[in-house]
Amino acid sequence: MQLQRSSSQDGELQFHYRWQQQGQTVDFSFQLPEQSVQQHLSSFRRYSPQLANTLMRQALQQELGRRNTAGMQVELPPTGSPFPLKVKARRAADARELQQQLTAQLQQARQDYLQQIYHTELRLQPNRQVIMVDHQRILADSLQDLLPVAGALQQKFPYTTTREISQFLLDWLQRIPYQSLNERSQSSAAGFLPPLQLIQQHRGDCDSKVVLMAALLRLLLPDVPLVIVYLPNHAVLGIGMQSQSSDQQLRLDGQNFVLADPTGPALQPVGEITARYHLYLQPGIANYRRL
Repeated sequence: MQLQRSSSQDGELQFHYRWQQQGQTVDFSFQLPEQSVQQHLSSFRRYSPQLANTLMRQALQQELGRRNTAGMQVELPPTGSPFPLKVKARRAADARELQQQLTAQLQQARQDYLQQIYHTELRLQPNRQVIMVDHQRILADSLQDLLPVAGALQQKFPYTTTREISQFLLDWLQRIPYQSLNERSQSSAAGFLPPLQLIQQHRGDCDSKVVLMAALLRLLLPDVPLVIVYLPNHAVLGIGMQSQSSDQQLRLDGQNFVLADPTGPALQPVGEITARYHLYLQPGIANYRRL
């Protein structure tokens, strides 16, 4: 795929893609305000356990400074070590009450940090609690910035079906260079790029591309149900649309979702994902989140 980028004097970034599809030349162009690209989800960061620990410790010390803890002893873990803390008091009931209140303060500080950097804590099968990128919130907060891309798609396909527009998005995104999983080894967000950053940097990993594709489908087809399906070291998109006999599907909450994998570089059509992931597409086994 060829990509031509340029900047206009009025602060617009122009993107023009061209590729060959079944012997036909495909062109796709749009413009994005440079300011939107630069400011897009600017508070998104990688999750840092060390920083989370520091912020929790600071919140705890501030809370202790506001309380009368005479006759009580609060034992903090060594700096850099994970919580929990220990509270001692003459009366066991007083110790339990203070420990519950301080633990709630710690949890709130942790949640505040996760929200600030666009992360969330999810329970995945089998009974795993993980901190990961908040794909749902990133999608929602990207819609306004992606309106120019959706507008270009609307002009290109004024009348289309869910499958046709999904296939076009796959054809486009699968050709955008894939970012290796090796770059994600240090953090759940090490390879993730929010939608406009993916477009600007012209690269992205699996969940980055899933979120961009889902956001554009949400703008173009707001009533179509969407889910992100988490597989081992991978993510794909589930689209609530009419299926065909050859489609790889996943039934969730009584509804069928046709699967689509925008990752690339393999050019897989709607309804096809790599065979090694089929084992994980069973009710009660597949991890997913609605978008």
